[in-house]
Amino acid sequence: MTSPILTASALGLTRNESGRRFPHAEDAAALEELRNEVTEVLTGGSWDQPWQVYDLEEMGVVEVDHLVERGLMTPMFADRTGEGRGFAVYGDGEASLEINGEDHLRLLGYRPGGQLTTLWSLLSRLDDRLETVLSYAFDPKWGYLTARPHRAGSGMRAYATLHLPALTLTGRLPETALELAGKGLGLTPLWGGSGGIIQVSNPGPQGKPESEILQQIGDIARGIVEKERSVRKMLLRENPVQSRDQIGRALGLLQQAWSMPFHESVNLISAVQVGMDMGLVEAPGLESESTFGLMSRLQPAHVVVDYMDGRVGCLESPEIDEHRARVLRELFAGAAVVP
Repeated sequence: MTSPILTASALGLTRNESGRRFPHAEDAAALEELRNEVTEVLTGGSWDQPWQVYDLEEMGVVEVDHLVERGLMTPMFADRTGEGRGFAVYGDGEASLEINGEDHLRLLGYRPGGQLTTLWSLLSRLDDRLETVLSYAFDPKWGYLTARPHRAGSGMRAYATLHLPALTLTGRLPETALELAGKGLGLTPLWGGSGGIIQVSNPGPQGKPESEILQQIGDIARGIVEKERSVRKMLLRENPVQSRDQIGRALGLLQQAWSMPFHESVNLISAVQVGMDMGLVEAPGLESESTFGLMSRLQPAHVVVDYMDGRVGCLESPEIDEHRARVLRELFAGAAVVP
């Protein structure tokens, strides 16, 4: 597996149309009018790639959860109900657009590794194209207006996703979180902290220019990466037997288990990935595999869609754990601990 500790980047841009009330205060007819207006722009305009517009009323739980797991739809939007909501995906998943969620529009983008600048370039182009047709609510003093006042300004939310098992294991994350809070940034565990996957983001006031937000998130992420590398080396140096034992046990379970819950699977993959990173595990065929990408593909809706042909409608089915275990046995069959 490839081992960038900075595993993924995500970006969100929030916009509202001038002259309309925010979705929570607007009537259904006006929300449907806006959705239809935006949908017409997406399907009728000249874009570099086509938009796929989804009918949310026709979507099942698995399809919605699959979009959430891919980072194309926010959990908050997926849980919302009511008239006038719309959703579309750009190209093969390069970006997506939520319509009438908490705000009128939210553009989303996701990329593996540290690609915030690339994401900003894409979302900025899409945003500019939408703004040629829609009139955004913008104030010279406060910037882009949003349903949550503290998000006004750039309307940008940037995320850097990091794989930090060593900092998690040694209990050093609270100290890092406190340090980031003083800089207006947040540190949030993904998947409840399983696998040591942590997100850094800018949840606070967004009066800074977009370039400054991206620079700050990038600089902070690189600093955390160095801390994680240092602690990994320290753990192996001070606890060599315990470290090797934990990594070996994790690999054994991945190779032999016949039922594997999601949270257990990402914890085991996390341990083996550290072993590969430190030269303790050889895994032919997995060197180019993204650790976070593999973890993401093992989420319940991904397993149903990618490995079970979508035939299981309940995401709590024990069959999902069985299929996940089979996939892992095949992936890690050739891996071995270095003597």
